[in-house]
Amino acid sequence: MNHTPPGTYMLRDLHDVAVPEAISWQPQTAGWLLLALLLGSLVLLWIYHRVQIWWQQRYRREALAALRAINWSDAGANLTLFRIIKEVLQHLSPPCANLFGLALLQTLDSAMADRQPRFATELGERWLVSLVCDQVVLSVSDQLCLVSLCSDWLQHHQAPCPSTTLAVEARHA
Repeated sequence: MNHTPPGTYMLRDLHDVAVPEAISWQPQTAGWLLLALLLGSLVLLWIYHRVQIWWQQRYRREALAALRAINWSDAGANLTLFRIIKEVLQHLSPPCANLFGLALLQTLDSAMADRQPRFATELGERWLVSLVCDQVVLSVSDQLCLVSLCSDWLQHHQAPCPSTTLAVEARHA
């Protein structure tokens, strides 16, 4: 920025104050430049890591959106819920694609961190029976409990251990 002295007659003998040079935002020493580059690369690495996690967890968001989109007044709602859980389980561990019955329920339970039986219960067994037998119908409270269990599982599961899945298959084969 060029500074011009005042041009009026009254101020002709006054001398203007010298304007200092603009301060550079660029680091003055190599150490600060190195620190700035290091911090910038760490921020980029952290952003890359967060985007990678976000991308790897997209199946959870899609499954939860499909779970919320289920029409519970429809007769096939339990089957739709089952298909969502099976697709996620197959995505996590392809050998789990053929599981059904108690082996499936135990695999779902083994994928949770606390490993407490949530699916391998009477409700889980009635759910699977209701899929193959039209005479067994789940009550509204059972359906709500099942949706809550599946939603919790979709949000908090870990990848099931393939050795656990194979051991469950061997026990029930």
